[in-house]
Amino acid sequence: MVQKLNNLYKILFAVILAALFCVNVVFATDLTLVIDDLHKPILLTHTDSSGIFVVEKTGKVFSYSAGYKEKYLFLDLSSVITTRGNEQGLLLSIAFHPNYSENGYLFLFYTAQNGDNTLARLTVDPPNAKQTNLGALEVLIAQEDPASNHNGGMLAFGQNGYLYLGVGVGVGNGGRGGDPWNNSQNLETLLEKMLRIDVDQPVGYSVPKDNPFIDKPNVLPEIWVYGLRNPWRHSFDRETGDLWIADVGQNKWEEVHWRSVDSKGGENYGWRFNGR
Repeated sequence: MVQKLNNLYKILFAVILAALFCVNVVFATDLTLVIDDLHKPILLTHTDSSGIFVVEKTGKVFSYSAGYKEKYLFLDLSSVITTRGNEQGLLLSIAFHPNYSENGYLFLFYTAQNGDNTLARLTVDPPNAKQTNLGALEVLIAQEDPASNHNGGMLAFGQNGYLYLGVGVGVGNGGRGGDPWNNSQNLETLLEKMLRIDVDQPVGYSVPKDNPFIDKPNVLPEIWVYGLRNPWRHSFDRETGDLWIADVGQNKWEEVHWRSVDSKGGENYGWRFNGR
């Protein structure tokens, strides 16, 4: 029986290798290099029209014309961020408002010079500009971070038009192994959470009335879900609106969380109870 199982495993392994080889052959021949002059790129995104933008950790955002034939320095945030830590900078995210072509709202998620993990809004005028400057940068959230590492996170708009901020302004587990401050399970801090806010106003933001902790005492109402460690990226299914969260593990597991579009929020994903 053992010999048969070993033979079966060998056959399965050979089949998997063959399948991977075939996939490699089929798709590799279709790849085309379009950009090769970037420095620490961390995100490719777009506007509600056709603009393509690439974000660099160092604080620069480049825009590209159709066909990637022309490159523009769309925005330089290097004067307001810090990259002293290996996981600091504009490595978090940017997001264009769903109605960007009308309101010019661009949201930036970065490590400020004092180390705070910061959400800010910039109004680009006109929205179709190939280049812009900082102008009046409005800070919406500035969360103190006790450590310089694990600055992962994401900005993305859901189908409901609300802005979702991964890991509570992208601070992972607030730094250090094992979450010694137990930030993930503490609902009085934004660290290690997914936030949901309404940014459809010219100044500041509001908390949606159906957020799960809106009327709870001693809980920050911006919190949508908690118990995360370091979700580097999250995204919404364009057809269903379901939320997918990629959560970086520590010693045992790397996790992908799925949340139905029908969820009312408030889920606890378990860090750090299970020692992962």
